Amino acid sequence: MTVLEKRLDELRRAGRLGRASGRSVGAIAIEKAREAPDHIVVVEGEREFSRAEMLDAALRLGGALLERGLAPGDAIAFQLPNWWEACVINLASCLFGFRVVPLLTIYRSAELETILPACDVRAIFVPETYRGKDFAGQVAGLARPPAHVFTVRGAAGSESFESLLDHPSASPRLPDGDDVKMILFTSGSTGRPKGVLHSHASVDAIISMVAAFWDVGTQDRLYVPSPIAHIGGSIYAFEFPWITGCRVVLAESWSPDRAIADIESRGCTFMAGATPFLEGLIEASVRAGTRLPGLRRFICGGASVPPELVRRGLERFPNAVVSRAYGSSEVPLVCPGIRDREDAALHADTDGECEAELRILDSEGKPVAEGCSGEIAVRAPRMFLGYLEAEDDEGAFTEDGFFMMGDLGRQVDGLYLQITGRTKDIIIRKGENLSPLEIENALSRHDAVRQAAVVGVPDRERGEMVVAYVIPADGQAFSFDDMIAHLDALGLAKQKFPERLMIAETLPVNTVGKVQKILLREQAIERIEGDEP
Repeated sequence: MTVLEKRLDELRRAGRLGRASGRSVGAIAIEKAREAPDHIVVVEGEREFSRAEMLDAALRLGGALLERGLAPGDAIAFQLPNWWEACVINLASCLFGFRVVPLLTIYRSAELETILPACDVRAIFVPETYRGKDFAGQVAGLARPPAHVFTVRGAAGSESFESLLDHPSASPRLPDGDDVKMILFTSGSTGRPKGVLHSHASVDAIISMVAAFWDVGTQDRLYVPSPIAHIGGSIYAFEFPWITGCRVVLAESWSPDRAIADIESRGCTFMAGATPFLEGLIEASVRAGTRLPGLRRFICGGASVPPELVRRGLERFPNAVVSRAYGSSEVPLVCPGIRDREDAALHADTDGECEAELRILDSEGKPVAEGCSGEIAVRAPRMFLGYLEAEDDEGAFTEDGFFMMGDLGRQVDGLYLQITGRTKDIIIRKGENLSPLEIENALSRHDAVRQAAVVGVPDRERGEMVVAYVIPADGQAFSFDDMIAHLDALGLAKQKFPERLMIAETLPVNTVGKVQKILLREQAIERIEGDEP
């Protein structure tokens, strides 16, 4: 019995399988392709794919995989950029019951040696080469490579993606809604990556909720630069066009200037991305002399989002609702944002309206008083089934099934959620718990600060000292004295003032824009030790 089979058996016996309702995208695609076969669902570069074309390709791919011995329930992985071929692979999995394992293109053999055997991956799709990297050779060099390695956009051959599409169409074998659709690995920003198990029903629930909240429909065009190996890029690229009827425009990589051109030329109405995406889009729009009048919504999440950045976005894009959003791979879009521009400006310092059962708990697991900060616990139909490794579930859920998000927050005005920090991202200075996020937001209010990140590093006198990393705005200078004067003027408690300021040109981030604070702590410790006599 594989790790995945054993885990599913455990989840079934625990009653966490078989209780959700929802359909696979495969069933929805068959229905939608029959209704409007010529409706465009995916655009990449100059290529456009209709519902009928996408469904035909997926049925052919499924037939080719069945012929090679794969069966419903088998895991297939893809390590691809935002290419249309990934959309076909995902749809084929939803038609034939394969379980997909999306992998970041930055993963190397160390990650693959762990992830592929754990999921018992039978087949993997990789670029033959991409950005100078030999992906096929990397997989071939693994100690336990999958049985089938298929190359995408490479030389023609029997194991190329193109050759698989030459296979005759097969009859679909639609999975149940509660079957596992996807094993998604977390970014590992706070530890080792964990396999997150989502079902067809939980994914259906994600799209159904946010499509209604955002009013997404056939009139919309979604620009998708977020990596398809993360929950955001995945649902936007794979599920949204089928469930909502919208069209997705895939971006292979993030380029703010190209994004401006694509959004205008393709008539894109919607975009989601982390803080650097919104920063870059604003700056590129200024360079291009456009305010993107067709853009009606930008959802910003996945990293700390300063309220000032939200307000800049609202000012720059006059027809768009720009707001923060909050969620995780485990429970996507707990807060899908804010409904209108006026409210978005008024509540720019919150992470949006909470669309899940919410509890805010103290250190003993009891609800805090209204308006007070505590650990966030949520429960919703779109919640994941559990982690691939049973040990990762320990401490992650309450007895009645609420997931502990690992973040601190408080309710605002009874409707909105404001993230105040992470349970594992607290600086303890002289016995006081400090929230780095609060200090980062305060620093970001200075005109000379483009981006800020705050970490705690060991200190003999204080337990931990507060270290601020700042990227100054273009042409601006920002000194330690400037920082102290600014925080003092804001009325911030002095115990929250950073003891050190590090000026940086860039901050280390992962693929969804989250600052890698582990690396910043290491850098800070090294620099501080180097300064000591």
